[in-house]
Amino acid sequence: MYKITNECIEKELTNLMEHAPFSYGNLEKLNVLCKAMWNLSKMHNAFTEEDAKEWAKHMDPPPRWTMEQTSAVMAQNGYYHKPCEFWTAMNMLFSDYGKTLIKFSMDKPEIWASLAHDFLDDPDAQPDKIGRYWRDVVKH
Repeated sequence: MYKITNECIEKELTNLMEHAPFSYGNLEKLNVLCKAMWNLSKMHNAFTEEDAKEWAKHMDPPPRWTMEQTSAVMAQNGYYHKPCEFWTAMNMLFSDYGKTLIKFSMDKPEIWASLAHDFLDDPDAQPDKIGRYWRDVVKH
């Protein structure tokens, strides 16, 4: 089995560069290698507790719940997620949609927990949804 690493990709890129000018086939290979390197870099950037804390610093309004509180409601509802991801998801959703759910008297921790679970457990999303959202959508 061939393991794809940054080192393997860099070796292939160097090999391609040594055989310039490029043929169409080499340009296709270069494109594939660049995509592989980009995807590999994304996989190694899993969402961390440090990312969560950095995101929380810029939430408006600021986080409503502590990580202990969101972990407790997660356990009470039988959800299984990384605590920093669940904490971030609950607070992000409140930050983005709190006014609307409060307006319609739907402001219960169980609702926010269910929405956070739905966000994190989205079958249509790529892996590491919260990390991708942090890296690609959130201003920082």
